Amino acid sequence: MNTQTRYLPSVAYRAGAIRDSLGVEARPGVVVVAGGKVVAAGKAGAVSTAGVGRVVELGDRLLLPALVNAHAHLDLTGVGQRAYGGDFVGWLGSVMALSPKGEGEIRGAVERGLALSRQAGVGCVGDIAHTRQAITARVEAGDGGLPGVSFLECFGIGAREAEAVERLKGQVGLLASGREAASGLEASLGIQAHSPYSAGLGVYGAAAELAEARGWRVCTHLAETLEEVEFVRDGRGAFVDLLKGLDRWDETIRPTGLHPVDWLEPVLSRGGWLLVHCNYIEERHVGVLSRCGASVAYCPVASDYFGHHQPGRGVRHRYREMLEAGVNVCLGTDSILCQRADDPQPLGVGSQMRHLYRRDGVDAGTLLKMATVNGAAALGLGGDWATLGAGAPGLLASVRFDPADPADALEQALRGDEPFEGLYGS
Repeated sequence: MNTQTRYLPSVAYRAGAIRDSLGVEARPGVVVVAGGKVVAAGKAGAVSTAGVGRVVELGDRLLLPALVNAHAHLDLTGVGQRAYGGDFVGWLGSVMALSPKGEGEIRGAVERGLALSRQAGVGCVGDIAHTRQAITARVEAGDGGLPGVSFLECFGIGAREAEAVERLKGQVGLLASGREAASGLEASLGIQAHSPYSAGLGVYGAAAELAEARGWRVCTHLAETLEEVEFVRDGRGAFVDLLKGLDRWDETIRPTGLHPVDWLEPVLSRGGWLLVHCNYIEERHVGVLSRCGASVAYCPVASDYFGHHQPGRGVRHRYREMLEAGVNVCLGTDSILCQRADDPQPLGVGSQMRHLYRRDGVDAGTLLKMATVNGAAALGLGGDWATLGAGAPGLLASVRFDPADPADALEQALRGDEPFEGLYGS
């Protein structure tokens, strides 16, 4: 969403180090911001600060482009972190019970989620909005808002699918003609077909067509759990019980004999999809995602929270193979519920980077790319949006490191526990 953040007329940040994922790197370095845009960035002494309204000294900090959270559920922020008991369907039931219901409660949760994101150096969010009120709350957040996309979540399966498509068309029409779309959004709106266990092919097709017609983004949760794979392929399992408990099951819902990725491939081939999780895909599906031009939002902390990454049992995410195949893999937090209870920045992408750095030894430069330009591209902002290049938004993240230590500044930050912080003007 577009913000009305009041930037200083001009400010120069002189930092111990600066870095982005497209080649800007200096130690020490300077980033000059004016009118909300990066004017110049480079090695200290090579970038002029003459005529700058204010110089901010950040000698022990690494400056980065603000990080991109490609997948969040801001309207669940008020629930807070929660323990997981091992039953995903039961967990979903508790989430539905705890989700905010009234407009004031939804607004408060979204505003709190935005505030936590900003504090953690996040400058852009792909948010799943369960209701129109969640989108409106973000639009009206003003100085507290962040650029990004709000995806309107839609459901509909079985005999009620046609009704769900008509309801989605009505909701899209309201958004397209309302203040949400007329508020000068930098990156506007999107549609999320919730998941293969809650949305039929008709809903997926309608979501793709409506989004394409309006230039909106489109996404879905996909291959998140083994139960989802079982449901789509075999038409049985825990999600059948869930739909029956919600009175959403009927005999028109039949097994497909296909993995969820194969089932959705005709729709995914239209291009432009942001696929969330993809925890349980087969090796051959990496090529499918690459051919379809899909982006994948990987939420590593959430993946471990639910037990989806267990290499000792042969269960691991294929994000590395995806990256090698040219799939645009970015990072997300998922909801606040599945973040570590002791994490002071539960909606921070820095925590996701640190998790992969420590768990898998992922190269720091790869992580920075996943957390910045890949996320921006997945949300339709373009590959040079989350950079320190001239003209990029003046949304920055900073984190403390030891300038006397010759080790790479970003690696120092990923090894440590210093909080990431946002610099958004004042």
